Amino acid sequence: MKGNQKKLKQLLKHKFVSKSAIAALTCAGVVALSGVGMAADVFTAPHAGPQADGTSITPAGWKVTPVGTQQKAGYFPGNAVLSPDGSAVLVPNIIHDQNGKQTVQVMDAKNGSVLQVVELNGNAGQGVAPGITFSHDGTHVYLATANKNTVVVFGWDSSVHKLSLEKTIPLPKGTYPQDVAVSKDDSTVYVTGQLSNKLVAVDVATGQTSQADVGAYPFAVVISEDGKTAYVSNQGEKSLSVLNVEGLTMTPKSTITVGTHPNRMLVDAKQNRMFVANGDSDTISVIDTTKNTVSDTISVEPFRGAHAGTQPNNLALSSNGDTLYVTNGGNNDVAVVNVSDKGKFGRIKGLIPTGWYPTGVQVTPDNQLLITSAKGSGTGPNKGTDPSNPNSYPYIENLLAGTLAVLPTPSEDQLAKYTQQVNDNNDFHQKNKVRGFDEKDTGTIVPHNVGDSSPIKHIIYIVKENRTYDQVLGDLKNPDGTPRGNGDPSITLFGQDVTPNQHKFAQQFVTLDNFYGDGEVSQNGWQWATQASSNHYNEVGTAQGYAGNGSQYDSEGYHPDVAAGSANPADAYLWDKLADHNITFRNYGQFVVPSSWINSNEGIQTEPGKYYPHDKILNNNTNHDYPWFDMGKSDQQRFDIWNKDFQSYVANNNMPTMQFIDLPRDHTAGGATAKQLVADNDLALGKIVDAVSHSKYWKDTAIFVVEDDTQAGSDHVDAHRTIAQVISPYTQTGKVDSHFYSQVSMLRTMELFLGIEPMSQYDAAAVPMIWSFTDKPNFAPYNTLAPSVAPYNTLTPTTQTAVPSNSVMTQSQMVGQPDQADPQKLNEDIWKAIKGPHVRMPEPQHNVIGNGTDDEQASKNNASVGW
Repeated sequence: MKGNQKKLKQLLKHKFVSKSAIAALTCAGVVALSGVGMAADVFTAPHAGPQADGTSITPAGWKVTPVGTQQKAGYFPGNAVLSPDGSAVLVPNIIHDQNGKQTVQVMDAKNGSVLQVVELNGNAGQGVAPGITFSHDGTHVYLATANKNTVVVFGWDSSVHKLSLEKTIPLPKGTYPQDVAVSKDDSTVYVTGQLSNKLVAVDVATGQTSQADVGAYPFAVVISEDGKTAYVSNQGEKSLSVLNVEGLTMTPKSTITVGTHPNRMLVDAKQNRMFVANGDSDTISVIDTTKNTVSDTISVEPFRGAHAGTQPNNLALSSNGDTLYVTNGGNNDVAVVNVSDKGKFGRIKGLIPTGWYPTGVQVTPDNQLLITSAKGSGTGPNKGTDPSNPNSYPYIENLLAGTLAVLPTPSEDQLAKYTQQVNDNNDFHQKNKVRGFDEKDTGTIVPHNVGDSSPIKHIIYIVKENRTYDQVLGDLKNPDGTPRGNGDPSITLFGQDVTPNQHKFAQQFVTLDNFYGDGEVSQNGWQWATQASSNHYNEVGTAQGYAGNGSQYDSEGYHPDVAAGSANPADAYLWDKLADHNITFRNYGQFVVPSSWINSNEGIQTEPGKYYPHDKILNNNTNHDYPWFDMGKSDQQRFDIWNKDFQSYVANNNMPTMQFIDLPRDHTAGGATAKQLVADNDLALGKIVDAVSHSKYWKDTAIFVVEDDTQAGSDHVDAHRTIAQVISPYTQTGKVDSHFYSQVSMLRTMELFLGIEPMSQYDAAAVPMIWSFTDKPNFAPYNTLAPSVAPYNTLTPTTQTAVPSNSVMTQSQMVGQPDQADPQKLNEDIWKAIKGPHVRMPEPQHNVIGNGTDDEQASKNNASVGW
C-alpha cells in the first residue's frame, strides 16, 4: 500500500482529480498505467460545467465555488448598483432573457430575491450597457443602452422598490453609450460614447446634448464630489480623460496615465481620492483628486511574476472607507484590499470566491456584500422550453445565467479560508510551474519546462469555425465498429461521410473527447485561441454583440489594441511572443482583412485584391494572397495557396518554425450547402496533413487543429466541448485521451515545444497535452480520404456564393467577420437540412459525467488514457 499512498499524494498535486479516483486508488491497491496516463477504468475524467456538488469548472479548467446565498440574476449581469437607501440593488442584464428581451432586475439587498424584472422594449429599445445609476435625490434611474444610442430615464419608487419608464433621451448617432453619471444638481447626465470617443452631456429636461473629445474607447464616467470634474476611463488606452463640467459645458482639462485598459472607477470623496481598475495591468491606480495625479498603484495579481489575467473590473468601498473590494473577472474572486492608514496600504487582506466572471460588488449599510457574476455556474444543462419545437433550442450565449451572491462581510478567519479556496480553485500555489508532470513521469515528448529540448521543431496551428464534438465526431467508431470516445451519434450532423479525414485522424492518431473551447462565440473564441485570454472590453462587447446589440466586432485583430489581454497590447498574441524570441513564423489567413480595410495611416503597404492584418508584426509574416473569411472561397483554394509555399519550404529547406492557418469553411453558409462546405473543409485539412506527412519535415512536425468556438451546435456533454486534433508521428498511437484539455492546454503545449513562456494566467495554469504524445514515433504517412458527400468538388471557388432564396444568410454575411447571421437560425437551418424538417433539434447538454454507464464501458474498450 505504500506505493499506492505515494501515487495518491502525487495525484493530489494535480488540479483535476475526482473523489472517485482517489477512492478507487485507496481501496483497490493497484493502479493500471498506460504510458504516463492513468487508466480510464480507475479514473473518471472531469468535465466542464456545473458539478453535482453545486460547484462548477470553467472550460479553462478553473474551479468555481461561489460563497454566500446565490440568487439568479438574469443573463450576463454587467454591474450591480445599490439604491441610495441601501435596500435594493439594480442589475442590468446584457444578454436576452427567455422572452428575447434585455432586462434590468431590481433585487432585494438583504436576501437577493427578485423584486422586479423590467423587460426593455418599445421606446426603451433592447440595448443594455453596464452603465446604470441613481439620481442624487433618489427619485430617478438612468440607463445607457449601447447601440440604441439613448439614455433611458426611469422613475424610482423607493417605498415599493419599483422602476417605471418615464422617457428615453436620444443621443448623437454612433455614440454607443456604455456608462452614465449624474451632475450634482441632477439636471445633467454624462454619457460615455465608446464608439464615438466622446463624452456626451445631456440636459435631462430638454434632451439637448453637447459633446467633448476624450480618449479611445471610453468606458466608465464618474463625477467628482463637488460636481465640477468628470473622469472618463479610456479602455483603448492607459489613460483617464479629465474634464471640467458645468451643465452642457465640458472643457477637456488633462489626461492621467494609469494602467492598461482601465475599466470602472470609484470616487472616495472623504479622502480626496479615486480608485481605477486597470483591467489588463492587474492593478488599481489610486488618484489624488486634489492634484489629479497617481499617488499609489496596488497590484491585484495572484502572485509575484504572474502573467496577465486577473482582470479587475469593478470596485466598492466599505462604509468606513478602510477596505476596497475589487471584482477580479479573470480570477473569479473579489479581492479585499486595505486602503486605510492602519497597516500596510494596498495589502491584499484576502480573496472571496465568486461565480464565473464577477462584474459588480456593493457593500450594504448593514455590511453585507452583494456580488454579481456574469457567467454564474457556466452554461449548465438546458432542456429548452418546448421539446417538440426546434425553435426552443437554446443558443450557447443564452445559457450564461448570471448570479447575485449575498454574504456577510467575512471575518479575518473566514477570509483566510476563502483565500485558500480561491488559491485551490485557480491552482495559484503552483504559480507558473508546468502542470501535470511528476518527477518519474516518462513516455511523452512534451517538455517538462520552458526551454527543454524536444524532437518537435515545427508547429502548424490550424483554426477552424464553430463546431462541437458531437456535431462531427459523435458517430466515431473503432475499427471493429464499437463506439469510440464519448460521442452521441443522434446529434451528429457531419459524420464520417462528410468528414472522413477528421474521423481518420481521431482513429489513427489520438481521439480527444474531453476538449473545450474557452469562449462561447467567435468574438471571444478567437482571442482565447490566439492570446489565451479575453479581456473585459471583449467579454462585455461579445455579450452585447451576440445578444443583438450590434456592438463592434473587435476580435481577430480588427481592433487589436483594445482587445489585447495584456499589460502591453503590442506584445499580447502568440506571434508577438515568437517575434520576441526571433522564432520564424508564417501566417495564412488569421486576422487578415481586405486591402481596402487598411487605413493609410497604419503604415502598411497594400495591393488591391490582397489581404492584410492590422498588426504590423503579423503582417510582415503573412501570405497576402491567402483569403480572409469568405464562404465563397473554397478551402481547396486556400490549400493550394498554402501548398505552393510549403513545397517551396521543402525545396529550399527553410520551413518556418510555426505556421498559422485559418481554415474557415466549416462555418458553412446555411443548410442548403452545409455538408458540401464542411466536406470541402475536411478535404483541405486532409491534404495539409497528407502533404506534411509525405515530406522530410514530418519527422519533427506537430499539427494542432482546433475550432475557434462551439456556438454552432449541440453537444451531449457541454456546449463548450469541441473537436481538436494533434497530428504528428508522436501522436500516431490510436489512443483515446480523455484528459481535461481546452484551447489554453493546446497553447501551453505549443509554447513548451517552441520554448516560450505562457501568455496569460490561463495557459500558464493549463495542463499541457502530455498524454496525447508518446516518445515512440510512428513515421507512417497519412493519405487523404475523399468525402463521399457530393458535390463538394463542384463548388466553384469564387468570391461570391450562390445564395438559395430561402437561405438564412445573406450575400454580405458570407464575407468578412464570422457570425453575422442569426446564429440560432443558422444552426436550425443546418439541422433541418441534414436531419429533415420534422426532426427536432436537441438542446446542448452540460452533464458532469456524460452518458454514464454505457460511456464508461465504452471507454474501457477504447484503450483510453485518463485519470
